[in-house]
Amino acid sequence: MGAMSARIVVTGMGAVTPYGVGLDPLVAGLRERRPAYGALREPAVATWPVQVGGWVPELAPDQLGVIHNKLRGMGKYVRIGVLAAQQALTAAGWVPGSYDPDRAGAFIATGTNGHNAEGLFPAFAVSAGEDGQLDLARLTTDGLDRIHPWWLLTAISNNLIFFITHFLQVRGPNTNLCQAAVAGAYALDRAIEALTRDEIDLALVGGADTPVNWQMMSDLFTLGFLASGPPAEVLPWQPWGGAGRGAILSDGAAFLVLETEARARARGASPLAVVEAVALTATGADDLAPAEDGAAIARVVGELLAELPGEEPLAICGAGVGLARWDAAERRGLAQALGSRAHRLYGAKTWLGHAFSASFPLEMVVAILDLQQGLGLTHPEADESRKADLVHRVLVLGQCFGENTAGVRLLVG
Repeated sequence: MGAMSARIVVTGMGAVTPYGVGLDPLVAGLRERRPAYGALREPAVATWPVQVGGWVPELAPDQLGVIHNKLRGMGKYVRIGVLAAQQALTAAGWVPGSYDPDRAGAFIATGTNGHNAEGLFPAFAVSAGEDGQLDLARLTTDGLDRIHPWWLLTAISNNLIFFITHFLQVRGPNTNLCQAAVAGAYALDRAIEALTRDEIDLALVGGADTPVNWQMMSDLFTLGFLASGPPAEVLPWQPWGGAGRGAILSDGAAFLVLETEARARARGASPLAVVEAVALTATGADDLAPAEDGAAIARVVGELLAELPGEEPLAICGAGVGLARWDAAERRGLAQALGSRAHRLYGAKTWLGHAFSASFPLEMVVAILDLQQGLGLTHPEADESRKADLVHRVLVLGQCFGENTAGVRLLVG
């Protein structure tokens, strides 16, 4: 996107991760450099192609308050997404009733789109023929009663935006994007457009995804995207280092509240960060992997730095997917775009795992916390990274299939 006509700031954040509910458990886990993922013990994963990941357990009933009952039948991604959005609004000082619902927008990235095959497993279990294969006749007689009547509806990708706009009174312009690790960047770009055009007073930007399920893992495993093998061979996992075996998936949700700085100051809110620039590119040259020369990353980083004078040190929250070709391309692109500029490189996925469609907003939250609270996140194998005092700017980068590449430049402090 081009130059912004208004200064856009972040005034609130919320997150649900395998570390726990809220920002405090997230900060604690990052301070301790403790991975949020590991060998999966819940749910039962003996037949899964991948047995490592970051699991967010089902929420306790009281964590969603009065709206819990209406969410009871929905997929887990909806519940953790609503909770993260509630947290962000509360942290920003906005509560339903304190703003015009028609001047509040929701711009959301979600990943679950029918990935709920587990809902069919009880029916399959009683529908096997004598040869052990699925007997369709038995499925129609004995199996159907074991399928929840809402089975198909619970995992539709736009469920989250419905519940957020309904329960949190956010009825202005909205956007729902799904099934992409950079979907959050496109949601962010649309939110900024709405704010700068004065379509809305506040924007909820974020996403939720629960890719740690049999069907999603099976699909991505087939594409060669996931780290595979026994946990003892896969862990410890390190993007940009080691064998580059593949990504490790993790459940997660994160939301940020955006508004113009003028409006935030007028109501006495203290901005957490300034969103200075967003860059997006997609070539579609390869359905799966980015070009080995790293041109996509170089282009995005170049755009983010184009209006930044001098050689100010930066923090870089890289995509760090964990696949050898992807990570090598990212390193080459960063080298091309950064040259000799001092920077501190890290990957939020190193500790959180890959939250897929929720990854970009979640890593924005991590990047802001890193500079705001002095976490000093650094990748241990990033030789060109060096401790840079007084860093106030961070680039958050993302990569997905089709050479979809995105980035945002944030000013913190």
